[in-house]
Amino acid sequence: MYCMENGMMNTVCGDPFQRSNNLWKKWSHSTVLQTSKVISDCPGDMWKYVCDVMTTIGPFYWNRQHSKVPLQNSVLACLWTLSNQESYRGVADRFNITKSTVCLHLHEFCSLVTTYLSHHISWPTGQALHNSELGFRAAGFPNTVCAVDGCHIPIVKPHCENPVAYINRKQFYSVVLTGFCDSKRRFCHVNVGHPGSWHDARAFRLSAVGRLLDEDPQSLVPEGMHIIGDSAYPLLPQLMRPYRDNGHLTARQRRFNQKLNVARVVIEHTFGLLKTKFRRLKCLYMKNIANISTTVTACCILHNMCLEEGEAIEVDEQVEAADNRAPHPQNQDAVLHRNQICDLF
Repeated sequence: MYCMENGMMNTVCGDPFQRSNNLWKKWSHSTVLQTSKVISDCPGDMWKYVCDVMTTIGPFYWNRQHSKVPLQNSVLACLWTLSNQESYRGVADRFNITKSTVCLHLHEFCSLVTTYLSHHISWPTGQALHNSELGFRAAGFPNTVCAVDGCHIPIVKPHCENPVAYINRKQFYSVVLTGFCDSKRRFCHVNVGHPGSWHDARAFRLSAVGRLLDEDPQSLVPEGMHIIGDSAYPLLPQLMRPYRDNGHLTARQRRFNQKLNVARVVIEHTFGLLKTKFRRLKCLYMKNIANISTTVTACCILHNMCLEEGEAIEVDEQVEAADNRAPHPQNQDAVLHRNQICDLF
């Protein structure tokens, strides 16, 4: 693209090499300036954060359009796109590239992040598990591995066999993000892409964590520990949810619910942080479900990378919660385990 432009300009502007050099300096300077918000919003040494991303995905980077957009500029443009709700056309004008280049580079960037940086989302074990448990203990609910919840990611009408399934109970198109986080607001596992009309429990059951809790729960949750969730989720020996308030709860049961809800709010804060940092998730103008899932997962990975750099940021509390109205059958072992915990309060 730039070679063509420089070639055309050479017919009226003199020295092509000088013109090219001036354009390059202007473009590079503009790129850094336009990403100043991304840099200022991210923790500590933002440049180290960007360099970590570039160092990892650099060997696998492939410039689809051969537009001579350097890796650094592509990464910064993609971070800007994910961090704002600006239109693709506006981003293209801002970075002096084409709209199609923005789209292709964004999908490529997110694909590389989910493929080669996925280790930044990991289930807590060892010291990480101990630290998470200490955090939940300080919040009033001991022996907790992580918290789980679901939220809606608004999208436009998708291209799929049954787009109506993606209309949620609030009558807009969305996909469900099922997230698990530790006490430090770090994602431990995410599952993205199920239709917005699905209940939280269904999306949870079909996640990797849900299947493992059914097949081999000890591989995820040590004996005597548990995950915490709201009333949308089934009561399992390894998954605690509040008592259903039928107006006849005992004082201990009410205290149990209060302490669980106080500890569980960390996952809502995590979703708030995610959507505050990556405002593109407030509505994804994508129609391919695979691209949507990849983009949301990439944002979750980048969220964890930001926290690893020590970020502090104000939480956006306006998060679309998923449906939690469906009843669940009682698991007697889980009922007994919950009652034993309740007796401690």
